[in-house]
Amino acid sequence: MLNAWAQFGALLLLFWVAINALLLVVYRRELWLLWREPVFRRPILVIESDDWGAGPLSQAGALREIAEILLRHRDVSGRSPTFNMALILAVPDGTAMQAAALYRRVYLDAPVFLPILSSLRDGQASGAFALQLHGLEHYWPPTLMASDDAQVQAWLRQPQPGTTEELPSHLQSRWVDTAGLPSKSHAEAALRAAVAEEVHAYKRVVGAQPWAVVPPTFVWTREVERAWADQGIECIVTPGWRYTGRNVRGLPDRREGPIVNGDRAGKITYLVRTDYFEPARGRDAAYALQALDRAAARGRPCILENHRDNFIGTHPTRQHSLVELDKLCRGALARHPDLSFQTSHELARILRDRDARWLVDKFAERLPSAWVRLRHAGRPWNLMVLTGLAAIAAFVVGMLGRSPSTMPGPSTP
Repeated sequence: MLNAWAQFGALLLLFWVAINALLLVVYRRELWLLWREPVFRRPILVIESDDWGAGPLSQAGALREIAEILLRHRDVSGRSPTFNMALILAVPDGTAMQAAALYRRVYLDAPVFLPILSSLRDGQASGAFALQLHGLEHYWPPTLMASDDAQVQAWLRQPQPGTTEELPSHLQSRWVDTAGLPSKSHAEAALRAAVAEEVHAYKRVVGAQPWAVVPPTFVWTREVERAWADQGIECIVTPGWRYTGRNVRGLPDRREGPIVNGDRAGKITYLVRTDYFEPARGRDAAYALQALDRAAARGRPCILENHRDNFIGTHPTRQHSLVELDKLCRGALARHPDLSFQTSHELARILRDRDARWLVDKFAERLPSAWVRLRHAGRPWNLMVLTGLAAIAAFVVGMLGRSPSTMPGPSTP
């Protein structure tokens, strides 16, 4: 009788082992991504803000107000938070186009935009802003010119610099042809010419080689990436996926990934945005601080996405966004006294160089962050709880896990 029970117990154990082995095999990619993603020693906050540059003249005052708030706050090393500004370098020259059938553009270094460019440069000099490329335009000009939408044609020819946020969403994508849906790819020669043109324009307007690009609407292709790399781009900011087209409803589609911070493709390093700071859409300081807490617990940098329309809308919207920005900076420092404010460029360099002052490489010190990531992994975690594998993993982490040590050296990259 005992022998029979022993055999039954052995079969149950074998079944349990087989089930868990199958679970690990099925979800091996997801689990490996959780493990290989870099673990940071300290909380890091990066704020990225898109769509600034050529456009509404009200941006100049908004930029000064943002800089004033950012410079009020200092982290433990004396650094202020930085807005990483993704720049649009041109918009339609509506006045010129009223008298011509061809597309005409006005660049950010035109006299009309001098107040905006001066505010950007002043913010950059003070450390409140860091500049990166968004696009020559936030659209593909031939697509807008071919549109039969009367509002789009009126937008192209308005006398005052336009706000691209007013365009239909699918027409704001630059790197695929959205004249019809689903979208089609641009010819590679046209892509390469457009990339070379926008990099040249950035050098002229900003006075420096662009090091990173934030693809408009996060729709781009590997062909565009190769063209960027050939023009000296070192980093691409992503939402964790590459969307290579838009579907019949005009939504970003055909995604490739996932992508994690520090992934490489030749010369390119990828950054992944964590969450949002969009007070105008209800994602206020309290929301962003929760995102920061989650990122810190998981050993990730907190990279927050923001857009200029939070700060150039109606007066109540602008004031609300400025108040929430101040709350975010103040709250981040109160909740995480060892917080480091960084630019996207500094963060990409840490990841590219695998800087040991910032990144944890010892197995025992990586375990706690990997454990928190696993517990929020959705279905793999739920199945591990169901099979009991989670309890064994918890025991291993409790026995072997160690808090990351503080490395000597400068506190900034």
